[in-house]
Order: sequence, then structure tokens, then C-alpha cells
Amino acid sequence: MILPKKTLKNLVRLENSKDSRLGYLRLDKNENLIPLGKDFLDLVKSKIDEDLISSYPEVYSLYQKISDWTGVNLDQIYVSAGSDGAIKALFEVFVEAGDEVIALHPTYAMYYVYSEMFGANLKKIEYEADLTLDHNKIIQSITGKTRLICIANPNSPTGTIIEKSDLISIIKYAQEKDALVVIDEAYYMYYPETFISDVLSFSNLVVTRSFTKAMGLASARLGFAVSSPYITGCLKKVRPIYEVNSFSVLLGKLIIDNEDIALRNMELFNEGKQYLLNSLDLIGLKFFDTHANFVLIDVETRAWALKIKKELYKKKILINAGYTDTPLDRCIRVSISEKKYMQIFVNSLSEVLNEIDDVGQVNA
Repeated sequence: MILPKKTLKNLVRLENSKDSRLGYLRLDKNENLIPLGKDFLDLVKSKIDEDLISSYPEVYSLYQKISDWTGVNLDQIYVSAGSDGAIKALFEVFVEAGDEVIALHPTYAMYYVYSEMFGANLKKIEYEADLTLDHNKIIQSITGKTRLICIANPNSPTGTIIEKSDLISIIKYAQEKDALVVIDEAYYMYYPETFISDVLSFSNLVVTRSFTKAMGLASARLGFAVSSPYITGCLKKVRPIYEVNSFSVLLGKLIIDNEDIALRNMELFNEGKQYLLNSLDLIGLKFFDTHANFVLIDVETRAWALKIKKELYKKKILINAGYTDTPLDRCIRVSISEKKYMQIFVNSLSEVLNEIDDVGQVNA
């Protein structure tokens, strides 16, 4: 029998769902449901021709566009298939079997996957029961064996942030230990604080971004990393021959050129968020407000959370539930969108809560 690498022996990956999510109100995966608009769609269509389909991707043009957009040099950028593509490249280049990796817990699942895939010893920095986290816990966990510290800011699924001054303290201490720090800014724009302009100030800092969330291009699987020319040069050693496909290049360039659409949609998002939070107050549900595009709603028990998820599914609404970590275990996680979608969700949630009579009868 031909066996995989030892580090993959116990790695379990869940398959993507075989059920289509199209036709549902998709509030489960933090996609941006606010339309980019017919004008943008028509613009995309007008740029698709036979040459685009039959030729290899011209990724350099996207590097140029990102450079102009972010204000960093071309040699500081690494384009990737989603921000997770850049994160995987960091593991490939800098993490060897037995090295230490530090990550928040709970956090983005791929940090755990890549740690196991590359044989790293993962240190999880746990949140408190109220979702607070002392950044000194991260600093105290850094040793001479630490190679990579992964911090999503804002973090998912908690929606929490670490203040910039505290992150700088972490980066500086990690620099003394020759450890890389990756600040994952996948939810940038929902939380406008960024480290992109600081990457040349720290030799160990990498910032990753995604076009999935605020920019609304989840299908493109497009992201990038920004760091020093030395680090991005190392990342390019493991890049595929073409980092992303031609459609991703096209969509990425067009949304940068039309950033005003994303900014307009942020206004609709904020209106929808305020409506949702006000409605939850009126219903009497507690929630953990977040700095990302989702909210954690406290429904008291994990069984209730799973029951509500199941009942909303019957109403063609998808949400997330079933966490095992306190206090997320008693929460449902709901992506936030514009007001009309939040009205549909609130009305359906109210119906479900009215239909559930007794917690003892919850059968998840």
C-alpha cells in the first residue's frame, strides 16, 4: 500500500456539501449577499471574450492593480487563491515538522489544518468565556521554537479584535524570537484598521487580505499577502505556475476599479446590521456584537441552537450553529446583510421561537 506522509495520517478533511445552497438565504458562511449590481455584472460580461477563455492568466496586471490600490511595491505582494492560499504558502515555506505554530482558539479552521498537514506543534490561545483575550497570553506562549503566529483580526468565528497597539507588542516580541506573525485581514472594511502600511517596519510581519467578504467576490477565490520583498520572494518559490485563473484576475481588477460599489454596499450593510441588532433587543435575545459581517446570537443551549438552525433551514434560511467551545456552543452565527434580508431573517426567527414551546422538548 502506498501511504501518504506521516503528517497526513490522522488529518481529517470534511467534504464540501453535496447540497446546493443556491435558492436559500445564505447567512451561514459570511458571504456578502449585497449585489454588486447590474452595471458591474454587465461590465464583467463585456470583458469576457475568446482570448480571455483560451489564454493563460495574465496575473501581473492584477499585481499592478493591487500595488496601486494598497500603495505598496509590486515586490511586496503575493497573489493567491483566497487568503488561505497565501497562508498555506507561509506554512510551506517557513514551517517544518516539529516547529511551533500559535493560533487563537477558536479561529479560522485552516490554521489547524495546515499545522497538522506540515507537522507543526500547534499552541492554541483560548478565549475567556466572555470572548475576551489578553494579548499577553500570546506573548508568553512564544518561544525559540515558534515559527509562525496566526492572528485573524477580526477573528472568526468570534468576531473579536486585538487592538493595534497590542498587536505591535506581539509582533515586536516575536521579532526577537525570529517568529513570523501573519495578520489575516479577511474582514477588512468591516473593520478598517490595517497593518498593510506597517509591513516594512517589521521584518517578521505578513498581512493577508481576501476579496471574498466586503468586496463580494466569494466565487473568485482570490486573495493576496503583503510583506517585505524578502518574504514575498520566498512565498513565490512555492507558487503555482499561475497563482489564480483569468476570471479571478478580471474580477479582482474590476472590483478595485469600482471600489465605490463596495463602499456603497458598506452603507447598506451598516443599515442592515443596526436593524438586526435593534430587532434582537426587541425580541429579548442576547448577542455578541462583532467587528466582522456576522453576529453571534445567544440562544442559551447548544440544543436550542441546533434546533433553530434546523427549523430555519425548513424556511430556506441557512445559518451556522453546533459549536463546541464556550460560549459559542450556545450561539447561532448569522451573517449580516442589507436590511431587506435581515427583515426576512428576523421574521423567520421570531416564528421559529414562537413554535418552540419547551426546551425540554428540543430534539436536535
